[in-house]
Amino acid sequence: MGAQFIFDILGFIFLDMVGIPGNVVILYAFVHTLACHRKVTLSEIILSKLALSNLLVILSQGIPFTLKIFWTQNVFNNLGCKITLYVYCVGRAMTICVTSLLGCFQCLLIIPFPCRWLHWRESLLKNLSSIMISLWCFNLFVCSTRLTYGSAQGDENSSTLGNYTELYNFCYVMFPTRYFYLGNRLVLVIRDLFFLGAMTLSSCYLLYMFYQHGKQAKHLTGLHVKHAEIQAAKAVVALLVLYLFSFGMDSIFWIFTLCVAPGSMRLVDAQMFFASCYSAIGPLVIILTNKKVQTGLKSTPNRREFAVAESISKHIH
Repeated sequence: MGAQFIFDILGFIFLDMVGIPGNVVILYAFVHTLACHRKVTLSEIILSKLALSNLLVILSQGIPFTLKIFWTQNVFNNLGCKITLYVYCVGRAMTICVTSLLGCFQCLLIIPFPCRWLHWRESLLKNLSSIMISLWCFNLFVCSTRLTYGSAQGDENSSTLGNYTELYNFCYVMFPTRYFYLGNRLVLVIRDLFFLGAMTLSSCYLLYMFYQHGKQAKHLTGLHVKHAEIQAAKAVVALLVLYLFSFGMDSIFWIFTLCVAPGSMRLVDAQMFFASCYSAIGPLVIILTNKKVQTGLKSTPNRREFAVAESISKHIH
């Protein structure tokens, strides 16, 4: 029990300490870029949406669980539990949607025949706001069962929990009927499989393009075609692989909670940890590989110094 307690403390505090600053830094860097240059690229917009979704996951998952560790009683009542769980589920749903969208967009950027796919890029650019709003509305609706049937642990005896209950580390969702439970789960599985499929296909295509680019670079020593796009695509592949790993571990522990040890809070805690890993580690990948984020952070002091110098010169003249 002591080792499990230490693991919970270190694991979820790590998610809080890494995930919250990392996502805030990305959002700040892109807002700073927008304020300075009055424009951002489509990939930057998608990355900012991803950082926002990741931040919602960490704020609604890592912090409540950390509070639960240091307080023996539940820190949420029913309403607080429903809202927190709803925000977590919507944020996590948006991470898979936005990550998949980012992979597909990166494929359009490095495709070898841009003229044929130019209308797809333009269509994505024009309809990005509509796509994002549609994804938000869809996930807000699908995850609304957390608001309706969510409840704080401790309000009811664990023996009263039926087979149609989804356990979380500080709340649970108890569906009224089997068909409602299976229907909601089926919608979530179809959504995840669709976006995971798009994510996997985009990853395979990007890896294939890396292989082709490497072969061309060996035969043509001076080749630098789409070098920036290739570097950006490698960062996207790292995000895609990280999400697939996080989702895979989450799914493994979820299957264990259903089949091997139903109701085991240790497995639920492990499942929630891996489900939130991507939202905490993903920002580090973006910061380390995205030059615009690094430039935006480095240029902030310089711009402040420039503004001060400009103000002084005006007073002198």
